[in-house]
Amino acid sequence: MTNYWSIPGFEDIYLEDSWVLSIETGESTLTIAVDFVLRESHPLYQAPQSGEQYCYRRGLIHFGSVTALSWTGQGAVPATDAAGEHDLGSFDEFEVKDNSFTISGDFGRIEVVAPRPTVEFLE
Repeated sequence: MTNYWSIPGFEDIYLEDSWVLSIETGESTLTIAVDFVLRESHPLYQAPQSGEQYCYRRGLIHFGSVTALSWTGQGAVPATDAAGEHDLGSFDEFEVKDNSFTISGDFGRIEVVAPRPTVEFLE
C-alpha cells in the first residue's frame, strides 16, 4: 500500500485536513470536489486567510476509466461551516495499491479501480 502523496499531483497537498464538498459518480468516472489544504511547497500556496489555519484551494480529484467502484457507508448528513457552506467531512484514508484506491472518511468508504487520479484546481 502506498500513500497518496506518492501520486503525481498529490505531493504538495494535505488531504487529512482537506474538506470533501461533494462526490459524483458517472459512467466510468468518479469526481470528488475538495477544499484542498496546500503545503507551503505547492506553487499555488499563499499565506492562510485571516482566521484560517491553512491555505485552502478549491478543486477536484478526478478518476477516469473506472473499471470497478464500491461506495459503502453513504448517507452522512453534510456539516455546515460558519460561512454556511456544506461539506462531507475530511479524508481519513487515501491509499493506493497498483490501480486500486481506498478512500474513506465521514462520507463512507470508496474502493475504486482506475488509472491514477488527477487533481484540478478551480480557483
